[in-house]
Amino acid sequence: MGIIEESVHLLEERVQGSGCEDGVVNLRVDPDSTKCPYEHGVCMVATFGGKSAEFVTCEPTRATTKLSFMFGATFENPGVRAAACAIINALTGFLCINRVNHACVPGSHQPCLVELKKKINCRKVFLAGSSPRLEMELQAFLVETIEDAEVIVVNGDGLVSGEGVRSVTFSYPGKEMIFIGPSTSGVAVLKKIPHWCPYGR
Repeated sequence: MGIIEESVHLLEERVQGSGCEDGVVNLRVDPDSTKCPYEHGVCMVATFGGKSAEFVTCEPTRATTKLSFMFGATFENPGVRAAACAIINALTGFLCINRVNHACVPGSHQPCLVELKKKINCRKVFLAGSSPRLEMELQAFLVETIEDAEVIVVNGDGLVSGEGVRSVTFSYPGKEMIFIGPSTSGVAVLKKIPHWCPYGR
């Protein structure tokens, strides 16, 4: 079972018998949304119970479905995994266990980057997921393999891509793993993985 399936299972256990499982979730694309600078693609927005949350992806889904259709499913490609993560983000926001549902405002981008660099502190970084901004800003510290890294940084693309799924499936003793940006927030909360998005809304 992958990390997204595990997260869905944890959510299913939380809402079982609450009536939430029969609720309707809507997935749409918001082309005007301000995105996290560490991600690329379009902003897919999931809405559940009046609470919305985003996931940035190159394979957005537009649909309206019941939440229960996600339970027990397997998510076999990046597009389906991205949709599942968007729904996880919205539902964890609805349940008040996730405070980061949307990207920060543009004025917070530079302070966030400065603080992230301080946190990394010149350590070797493996980046799970494509991020032109991080690839540029952290190029002096990036390594090609997890084995060579001291810090594993996972963005939304890394969470749903084949490489990323493999990266976060195993534990790596002695290495710090950080999920970054609003796209990864729901899974991070459910799996108790450190999450970096200090200015997210």
